[in-house]
Amino acid sequence: MIFKYALTIVVVSNVFCLTQSSNILGIFWTPTKSHHILGSALLQALAEKGHNVTMLSPYEDDVNIPTFRQKKLEGIAGTFGQIMNPNVSIFQQTKMMYPILIQSLENFWQNEAIQELINTKEHYDVVIIMTFFNDGILAIPYHLKIPTIWFSPFGSTSLINRYVANPNLPYSTNMQISDGIPNTFIGRLLMATMNMLLSSIEDYLFNPTGDRILREYLPNVPSISELQKNVDLVLVNSHHSIETPRPYVPNMIQIGGFYAQKIKTLPTDLKEYLDSAKDGAILFSFGTNMKIANIDKDKLDAILQGLKKIAPMKVVFKSEIDLDGIPSNVVVKKWLPQNDILAHPNIRAFVSHGGLGGITEAVFYGVPMLGIPLFADQKTNILNARNTGYVVMLNYEDITPGTFYHALKELLGNSSYTEVSKKRSSLLRNQVINPLDNAIWWVEHIIEHKGGEHLKNIGMDLEWYQLYMVDIMLFFLMVLLVLVFLMFILIKYVLRKVKAIVFSIMKTKTKKIKMIYTSK
Repeated sequence: MIFKYALTIVVVSNVFCLTQSSNILGIFWTPTKSHHILGSALLQALAEKGHNVTMLSPYEDDVNIPTFRQKKLEGIAGTFGQIMNPNVSIFQQTKMMYPILIQSLENFWQNEAIQELINTKEHYDVVIIMTFFNDGILAIPYHLKIPTIWFSPFGSTSLINRYVANPNLPYSTNMQISDGIPNTFIGRLLMATMNMLLSSIEDYLFNPTGDRILREYLPNVPSISELQKNVDLVLVNSHHSIETPRPYVPNMIQIGGFYAQKIKTLPTDLKEYLDSAKDGAILFSFGTNMKIANIDKDKLDAILQGLKKIAPMKVVFKSEIDLDGIPSNVVVKKWLPQNDILAHPNIRAFVSHGGLGGITEAVFYGVPMLGIPLFADQKTNILNARNTGYVVMLNYEDITPGTFYHALKELLGNSSYTEVSKKRSSLLRNQVINPLDNAIWWVEHIIEHKGGEHLKNIGMDLEWYQLYMVDIMLFFLMVLLVLVFLMFILIKYVLRKVKAIVFSIMKTKTKKIKMIYTSK
């Protein structure tokens, strides 16, 4: 009898779970592996919860989850590689970006997996999107008539804020500004100018081009500027422990650290190597996009010389190419499970380019960093971390055998960096809700309510000058000017009257004096 009741409970529970499962679509288009890793971690977690998940990405994972399906976007992976070169200036990168992005957009819409999706008869309950200057992708959920969740690997930026009318205030650092917290007039002016410039570039350069390309494949959808208003929720890969605190509207949710909690077993050779590092070990990695082959030979030699000097401390070095002159205390690997290595208790420091993903992982495990920014948001990330106190910063162009070694020596020899990183780790871990569970809850919330209209603020319907009260400020300025003008007229009138009275009195006195002299 007990077995019968238990079996009934199990069956009912399974039926309930099945009725709660949803069909989730994930489109992580950006041709950078690090962004794919973030999206895959979230989508796999949703699949493990019992949802049927389909992920479209330029990359694929070796995953054994029955409800997780992958479709590869061919011909897109690696298209940003030529931009991500430390020897290319920011101006050259910007110039190269536009034609590469346009070609990537063409490749995206021509992709067989995207064409299948546009014509699919499958029903999806929600789509989670991650992209970069390809907001035309929002036409897909519009076409399929499903809610949209936007995933930001950078945290909140001026371009992401506009989707949900999140305050875009000039005291919050922006990924494009690399001068730290803009708490001066010049800093805030620069930030506001950059925000307006980026919005203008998107509105008048990328969106019109995107609209033109989009019309070839989905001619009956609204413009990109209208599609942007359909975003129901934004998940941002950030947390106040790793960025400057800033305001968030109800449908912009911080989930920083969501992927840094699931530690996998290290490969045997790496585990044995790190276990034997009794004097500690360092992880050196410039991420998934930056190629060691693009690093100047003299700077690479300087780095290897600096790493040699810290022996017997060991080093795990990520490089896609074979290197000459490798010190005996350095092991080189073409691929590394970065999160799992940072979780190892013998890791003492992390030499990184400063991507937000790597910084988040380092903070989560309380590992101080030597930051060498190379591209995009990395300098801003490292400056914020340096100002907080858990990163030593070294500019790429300043790398010499002496500067690299001294920066590393400062990081390893000054315990304050480790202390601050441990404090930040505590802040990141000590959240009311586990960030991964929080992300899953919000995805399911949007599915349950068939969108996020109840979360959207009225700012979505306002023009930028209304949202930031420019019209109100101009009105007050006009009122002030009118009052000043009226005050000027009033003062002028009073002065004229006073002058007239004084003149009249003086005239009367003059007449009296003349009369007195005349009578004499």
